[in-house]
Amino acid sequence: MTDFKNILVAYDSSGFANRAFKNALDIAEPKSKIVVITVVTGMYQPSIGFSMKYNEDTLTKYTAILKKTFSSLKILANKKNINISFKILYNPSVSKAIVTYVNSHKFDLIVIGSHGRTGINKIVLGSVANDVAHKANIPVMVVK
Repeated sequence: MTDFKNILVAYDSSGFANRAFKNALDIAEPKSKIVVITVVTGMYQPSIGFSMKYNEDTLTKYTAILKKTFSSLKILANKKNINISFKILYNPSVSKAIVTYVNSHKFDLIVIGSHGRTGINKIVLGSVANDVAHKANIPVMVVK
């Protein structure tokens, strides 16, 4: 069996993402490191289209929610003695952000939920999971 020492978990707080995180914990060993990333995609404004510009209050509120979510994931990881860190990425494309981040860092595995909060659901895989699985140059575990 391959050792997965550096695992990236794509996380959007959906049920599929929670299962993906728990699966990453199950395969991780005490010397493994899990990096949980979430992607802030911006917002759609009918007058101008898609924009990455948030007002300060919205960003502060969203960051506080993410920190609370991440702290609960950290508790689960600590119970298993797994080193964990978090990264928030900002990109209009979730899959592009994930693949770009993976390609610029050293990971052994990507763990991603089969469907999430973003993208159009496809019959078998969500569009983000499908795109990451096709474009990543390392193994991808898609969790249902």
